[in-house]
Amino acid sequence: MMMKQSPREKLAGTSLSLALLSFVAIFIMPIAVPYIFASISIVLAVLSMGGRSTMPRKSRTGFRISIVALILNTALILFTIYYFIQMLHDPELQAQYSQILYQTYGITFQEFLDQLGLSSFAQ
Repeated sequence: MMMKQSPREKLAGTSLSLALLSFVAIFIMPIAVPYIFASISIVLAVLSMGGRSTMPRKSRTGFRISIVALILNTALILFTIYYFIQMLHDPELQAQYSQILYQTYGITFQEFLDQLGLSSFAQ
């Protein structure tokens, strides 16, 4: 026979589940989805306190995983932006990326920038 879970335990379990989903989403659907799941997880972890001074163990774990997911996702976004800016100013990187783009999609890096409306930023 199953014992009924208290609302506090349900919130804690949901917080942990969403935290794990946010961490996995970094690798599957980066940028927005991890922020959404991690933020909801943090809110649920705080709500699971239910007026007490401590969080349940699952909530603490979910809270920590969510914070790590937010930091990793932000680092991934910043690294991507940094690398793209570096590529805009380095003709060797542009040539390498252009070759990969042409082999894969049949367009050059310059054509790719033209489609994005960023051709004026490239060197």
